[in-house]
Amino acid sequence: MALTPQKKTLGKGPSAILQDARAQEEADRQDRHRSDDISDECGKIEEEVEALKARYEMYFLGLERREPSRERAEMKRRVMKLKGEFVRNTGLRFRIQTLHARFLSYERMWQRSTREKEDGTYRRDVLKARRRARGAAPLVKAESAPAPAAAPAPVAPSAAPVRPQAAPGGIPEEALRALYAEYVAAKQRCQEDTSRFSYEALARSVAKQVPELMAKYKAKSVDFKVEVRDGRAVLKALPRL
Repeated sequence: MALTPQKKTLGKGPSAILQDARAQEEADRQDRHRSDDISDECGKIEEEVEALKARYEMYFLGLERREPSRERAEMKRRVMKLKGEFVRNTGLRFRIQTLHARFLSYERMWQRSTREKEDGTYRRDVLKARRRARGAAPLVKAESAPAPAAAPAPVAPSAAPVRPQAAPGGIPEEALRALYAEYVAAKQRCQEDTSRFSYEALARSVAKQVPELMAKYKAKSVDFKVEVRDGRAVLKALPRL
């Protein structure tokens, strides 16, 4: 009777165990490297989302003529791609989820405000229209009433209710504050020190530049835009002829 030879079960030798250990170490190293890359990308997106928020503020204030919708679509693509990444680190995963939720909240706010702006029901636009109406009301009365010879003198105060709404330089204060927020965000992205840069300093600089630029270019108004040149954030003046 022939006997069937039995297969010998051998354990892993020292060389195989060493190879497995090296493979696991390499896998762990690659996973840490990948987590670092994802963390860096998350930090960049967080800063750019805040910069995009500042741009939308400028758009809703009328300082940006074009809605940054393409930038918003690109940002949404990057946020969704980041959210789809497999992340083992619990803290990093929570950070990505928080960023995703914040962007969706901003996006809903932007879409709602854009619809209101198109329909003419945007709150800031309505308030501006009401202020303009209140400022124009005294002029209508002065024209309709039979005024005596000295009547033209009281006409000058009719523009008074509108003046407090403008910061130095003729730019509305809310617009100047939005510009300040965008400027500070750009400086921080360029790793510039902003500890001594205040809103008042920006307001003084704008108040000095606007009259000079209007006289030089015979412009009706001057807008300002934040740009990054050679790794530094700068404020670019845009005279409107």
